[in-house]
Amino acid sequence: MSQEKVELVRRYYSAWNEGGIDAARAFWSDEIEWHDAPDMPDSGVYRGAESVAAHFRDLSGVLGEMEVSIDSLAPSGDEVLVRLRVHLDAQRGGLLLDGPIYETVRIEGGRVSRIRLFLDEESAQAATGLAE
Repeated sequence: MSQEKVELVRRYYSAWNEGGIDAARAFWSDEIEWHDAPDMPDSGVYRGAESVAAHFRDLSGVLGEMEVSIDSLAPSGDEVLVRLRVHLDAQRGGLLLDGPIYETVRIEGGRVSRIRLFLDEESAQAATGLAE
């Protein structure tokens, strides 16, 4: 079962790169939650597909289009810990993305039901129970 979740997450990010937010939404549950990284300015939690999509549209207006590359995927229970690199189409908003980011992706009923963003690996591992 964990390999199925890893493959679903891999397909999710591939869809994001190919078709942006609209393609990614096909993987979301209606009740999806997005959690910004706790240490980000104005960090928030967005609940529901419309709210999460609106948040990403707002980010796109500031940052431009985003493409992600997966460095690694590690299953842990209902979640998959993903190490990503984000590529922006332009330098905008003074945001420096130098190095990897981490997301924990929860899969329920074959859908992405929660994504939590972390800026450091230790916090992401602790959130998924993978910390040593």
